[in-house]
Amino acid sequence: MKKIAIASCLTAFLSTPVLAGSEGYFVSGFLEKNFTDDKKSTDSAYDFIDGGSGLGLELGYFFSPNWGARLEWSGLEFDRSGGLGSVDEFRFGADVLYRLTDTSNFYALAGIKGLSPGVSHTAFDLGLGGSLPINNHWAVFSEGAAYLGTGSRFTDFSIKLGLRYQFFESEISFINPHVPVRTELLHKPETDLDQDGVIDRLDQCPDTPQKYAVNSQGCTIAEQQMTALDLFIQFPNDSAVLNELYYPEIGKVADLMRLHPDTLVEIGGHTSAPASASYNQKLSERRAKSVADVLVQKFGIASNRVFYVGYGESRLLDPANTPEADKINRRIEAVIYAIELKPILRK
Repeated sequence: MKKIAIASCLTAFLSTPVLAGSEGYFVSGFLEKNFTDDKKSTDSAYDFIDGGSGLGLELGYFFSPNWGARLEWSGLEFDRSGGLGSVDEFRFGADVLYRLTDTSNFYALAGIKGLSPGVSHTAFDLGLGGSLPINNHWAVFSEGAAYLGTGSRFTDFSIKLGLRYQFFESEISFINPHVPVRTELLHKPETDLDQDGVIDRLDQCPDTPQKYAVNSQGCTIAEQQMTALDLFIQFPNDSAVLNELYYPEIGKVADLMRLHPDTLVEIGGHTSAPASASYNQKLSERRAKSVADVLVQKFGIASNRVFYVGYGESRLLDPANTPEADKINRRIEAVIYAIELKPILRK
């Protein structure tokens, strides 16, 4: 039963987080339960003691991550057989400690102790211990040991439970009992699979051809090509009747549109400033329609490619109130533009 109790106490520490082994001093206080050899309860040389318990202190030093040593003192109250009451005794000695790995919470111990129950005598002790860290300095520990008498043959057992303070600072690992936990952030470069200069995480148009320029979303930048022609077409004052003398001017627009079948045209009519704005607006629309009709009916341009609009007096080229200015402002403009947007090439 004594051996089972010691083994059970130590097993609880085998799979716990660890205090990494370091060098320095430590102090401990502990509670102890002592199981004496059966022959001591019937031998006056041992004061008829029959097991006991008490408190103890220890002072130690770790010379390396594995090796250390300590001095120990404990005061024990033993029961005595035969109704003889109890007796106070003590134990004093030294131990060598060995951690099983550099960062182990499990260690072995061996030493020599002087025991005072009955006739003073000496014993060698052998044991195992384990610690459970609370923080970088404090730990709970437990030990089990056997005491082998040197002058007379006896074997005692004891178990301890205590609190240890180490003056050096240790790392605690709650994940791997042999490797201190460290967090390392690795920088992973952002990818740009289509190599357009916009990372894939922000690219809204993946697989853009590399030859085209892109915007901040990674999409191709396109433009609509436009050509503006000023047509030398004059209308009589307050009239939208088109003189056939100006058909060659309209023919220039038709020729350009035949050369570029993917284009549309906007015929814009403009007037001079005299008269009211509403009147001039309607007049400019009639003049633009006259030119558009000739472009479709005389030159065979498809009507779905020809649009007209009146701007009235909103876009005067010369704001002066003179006959010369009025003549310049009464005009027709043709804006030819591509139907499809064309991507801009990367520079």
